[in-house]
Amino acid sequence: METWVVALVSLGTLLVLFAVAWQGDRWAASGRPPTRAPLLYTLSLAVYCTSWTFYGSVGRASVSGFDFLPIYLGPILMLGLGWPVLARLVRIAKAENTVSISDFLSARYGKSRAVAALVTVTAVIGVMPYLALQLKAITISFEALTGADTADRLVSADTVLLVTASMAVFSILFGVRNIHATEHHRGLVLAVAFESLVKLAAFLVVGIVVTFAIMGGPAELWGRVAADPRLSSLMVPDLATWSWWTMTLLSAFAILCLPRQFHVAVVENVHVDDVRTAARLFPLYLIIINLFVMPVALAGVLLFPDGTVSADTFMVSIPMAEGWPAVALIAFIGGLSAATGMIIVAAVTLSTMLCNDVVVPGLMRIRPGNAAWRDDPARMLLVVRRSAVVGILALAYGFHRVIGETYPLTTIGLVSFAAVAQFAPALFGAILWRRGNRAGAIGGIAMGFAVWAYTALVPSVADAGWIDAGLVVHGPLGIGWLNPRALIGWPGPDPLTHSVMWSLGLNLTCYVGLSLTMRQGEIERQQAERFVGMGSDGTAPALRGMTRIADLHALAARYVGFERADAVFAGRPGWLDKADAEAVRQTENLLAGALGSASARVVVAGMLKGGRLSQLDARSMLDEASKAILANHDLLRTTLESIAQGICVVDRANLLATWNRRFVELNQLPNGLLKAGMPLSDVKALIRPRNDGTELEVATHPMPDGGFVITYTDVTERSRAAMELREANESLERRIGERTADLLIAKAEAERANQGKTRFLAAAGHDLMQPLHAARLFLSALAERSGDPLVGQTDASLRSVEELLGELLDVSKLDSGVVTAKPLDFRIDELLGPLKAEFTAQAGAHGLGFRMVGSTAGVRSDPALLRRILRNLLSNAIRYTGSGRVLLGCRRGPNTLRIEVWDTGIGIPPDKLEDIFIEFRQLEDAPAERGKGLGLGLSIVERLAGILGHSVSVRSTHGRGSCFAIEVPLAAGPVSAPRTVPQRRARNFNDALVLCIDNDPAVVQGMETLLTGWGCRVLAASDGASALAVLDGRVPQAILSDYHLDRGATGIEILEELARHFGSPVPTALITADRSGAIQAEAAERGYAVAHKPIRPGALKALVSRLTAGHRPGPSSSLTPLPALPAPRAEARPPDVPQR
Repeated sequence: METWVVALVSLGTLLVLFAVAWQGDRWAASGRPPTRAPLLYTLSLAVYCTSWTFYGSVGRASVSGFDFLPIYLGPILMLGLGWPVLARLVRIAKAENTVSISDFLSARYGKSRAVAALVTVTAVIGVMPYLALQLKAITISFEALTGADTADRLVSADTVLLVTASMAVFSILFGVRNIHATEHHRGLVLAVAFESLVKLAAFLVVGIVVTFAIMGGPAELWGRVAADPRLSSLMVPDLATWSWWTMTLLSAFAILCLPRQFHVAVVENVHVDDVRTAARLFPLYLIIINLFVMPVALAGVLLFPDGTVSADTFMVSIPMAEGWPAVALIAFIGGLSAATGMIIVAAVTLSTMLCNDVVVPGLMRIRPGNAAWRDDPARMLLVVRRSAVVGILALAYGFHRVIGETYPLTTIGLVSFAAVAQFAPALFGAILWRRGNRAGAIGGIAMGFAVWAYTALVPSVADAGWIDAGLVVHGPLGIGWLNPRALIGWPGPDPLTHSVMWSLGLNLTCYVGLSLTMRQGEIERQQAERFVGMGSDGTAPALRGMTRIADLHALAARYVGFERADAVFAGRPGWLDKADAEAVRQTENLLAGALGSASARVVVAGMLKGGRLSQLDARSMLDEASKAILANHDLLRTTLESIAQGICVVDRANLLATWNRRFVELNQLPNGLLKAGMPLSDVKALIRPRNDGTELEVATHPMPDGGFVITYTDVTERSRAAMELREANESLERRIGERTADLLIAKAEAERANQGKTRFLAAAGHDLMQPLHAARLFLSALAERSGDPLVGQTDASLRSVEELLGELLDVSKLDSGVVTAKPLDFRIDELLGPLKAEFTAQAGAHGLGFRMVGSTAGVRSDPALLRRILRNLLSNAIRYTGSGRVLLGCRRGPNTLRIEVWDTGIGIPPDKLEDIFIEFRQLEDAPAERGKGLGLGLSIVERLAGILGHSVSVRSTHGRGSCFAIEVPLAAGPVSAPRTVPQRRARNFNDALVLCIDNDPAVVQGMETLLTGWGCRVLAASDGASALAVLDGRVPQAILSDYHLDRGATGIEILEELARHFGSPVPTALITADRSGAIQAEAAERGYAVAHKPIRPGALKALVSRLTAGHRPGPSSSLTPLPALPAPRAEARPPDVPQR
């Protein structure tokens, strides 16, 4: 037959299929809801019958007789007897909105992307031989029909390549020609059903012509077969062989586990009741299409006894040889329809799996891919899916080139069946076994796939000559027990059975073993309950007599609310009594109004732990309940689709539960990409801003049991009306703006002045404290070496200067508003305890007694500022008390705690009670040995109390003593006891190596002198480079660094550089005159201690002791006291505050 005629017929066949699919898509686009079509569903399942059925079965029958039947016996048994399993898969898939077998298994095993990716990769590689089978079948039938000598030169050059290219183009145009495909591909299903009719009719036409017209009828054919000893043996099926039952098992699994079969049987199912119809009709279809397999095979053997014609081409070769070219062309059309149907569905299914489960998750994790996705997701999805189609068919072509000429069609198909059978343990376990988990599924599939590849795929490639054939003879590296066809020395009954038993056996072992040994996560447990419980009898384990009236009331309230439940159960006494039959009946009637009678009975039966239902009753209730649930689901879906708003429902785990089409349209999302169970974050990543002027109003509504509903409303028109109103008011707004402009300018100038003042205070504090810090260090070192009284006098003078500068800066900060209160709840003894220890020692040094009347009350205040107030009051009490004692006590009131400081000092004259809170006002008759003070302490107390909102009062009797008190509000709730910090024992610095970093040579020299006197080895540096130079490879035990260094460098930058150089952290402290909160927050984040200049020698010694002891303070640690009035800090609890 001429090549152009065959090519034209092929093109016409493809065009007819395209027209059928186009009509189906037009019907779907009309907006009419899908209706039940059990016959259409049954014919779509016939995509199982590929070119293998059309050519390979005849070829196998010509060699092995009825050995081809197990390929169809498995699906007949699975659907004829096991159709409830398929129905259960359909129910679960609809409830979970899964769109592929990888999506289904991912949803069951904790919504794991790893499971989805593994299933996808396994399916793509496993289906490659099957796709190669279709290419080979089309090729051999094309060449048998045209003849190798008359074929077109382009076709004869590489027929397979041209066929592959045409299938790629057709699959792209037909299966993924646009991205806005719904979950139900009605056009695709209609085309597949049409192809099923075409291939059935073609097979029957060829079988009738060969049997009756060419061979003279069945009687004549059987007579010739009986007379030929070669053929009579083919008429007796051998059911005792391992291969027969292996192929039956593989085909039974394939009808559910092949990605294309799962798609048409589960995803494309419109109504679950269609499964029952298909269970009767689909086995009948398989029986009819195989009626003439044996007659055609026997006729071919009789007509071509020399074996020059391939048995796989008998369907075409016999009519061509006997002068029936039209019948041969019909056979070619039937085989082409069978192959294209499989290729199209497989390509669409696998491309969707690759896109949704491998490529898109990868792109969303990669920043450039994610950005491109946001820019144009539709275009990217089209590119990805079309590329996936081309890539899949290119791999199939490559597989065909590797081993396509080595094996007959049936053998190639069985290799793929064995691959997808690896999904069976995880798939059946997903709906039947609650203990199955993600680890078991991944381990089982991965192990089974690896063994399949080693025992089935590797030998195929070796037989094709692409790898060393010695591998399958002697094993890798001559290790015989690793022979792919005889693992551990056992070759099995046949290569197929050997591969299947090892791969499925290890698969099942890993699945069960890992599921039993690994714990399920929370999502896995929830999904296991949903998958296994759905469609089961719904009854709980029998625990007789345990159900109470209160249990029934709680059950009813969950479904109908407490108000209606209370109305039914209000008159019943003894809620803790066991439930009687009347209570059960009332509960069932109450629930029936909300759930329907069957569902209500199932729910109540599940509560009655002692109740037992017959299997027939349970199945009847479940069927009725399933129908009610599906009807409610359809009603809910219709309602959602009828609403003008876009609706998206998210469950309590922030996973997508359901949505309507309007949600997809408003957000311009591809419909096929959204899946139930997607994280909300992934959905947000898909939504991009609209640039067409459309405005959406988004509202979130929480649901009672967790989760929430998001609604999207198009408010474009409302926004336009609002814009017009705004334009009408613009003139008024402009006038208001003009009048307020001057006020804003004045406010900005005031803020700038305040900021300048704040910066001046910080700079002045730093510049004043820096030289004072150096002088104090030198004097401390000198005091330890010399007993000259002048040193002590000089140190006292510097201390007075330090206190004066500190308190002047504090007053300036208070007046400028830099200091703000950060109140928190704490126990007052947490603050008073340290004060008692400190001032007991001070009072004793002056010959005074000190007593505290404590309290464990919780108060609300800023601990740092309150501590400063109390320390100032206690210092004044000691300063102005010549003899006697000082008392710190608490009095608890209804809402406040009154903290009082009593002394037996000189007292205050009545006419000076108001003057003591004025700056630089102080009493003249303080004891000489205590010092006069500066006259700022009580002024600071008054300002701090004002910031805290606390009231300060004073009572005094001149010559007898005074009482200062502050009222602190009580905490609203209980406050936990303060954490006890173990005291560290003082340690000797014996030769500790300390690195000092400061850009002021005087500070460095003073620090070096003081630390050396304490027994430290001191290294001095001004920056990072000089620090590394003086260290010369040594690692210091402690680092003391200033913050502001030369050329804009900071101490933290230098410390980070040194930490990277050392490879491990070194105990570190910042000693700086800059008291800004930003520096403290930055240091706290890195775990550095902070002290402020000028630091007292005792505090410095304690700091170095802690650092060299290996203590690295955490983010909230404070090794040394911080200033009394710090700027905002990062610590959760303000640090201690010294008295100036």
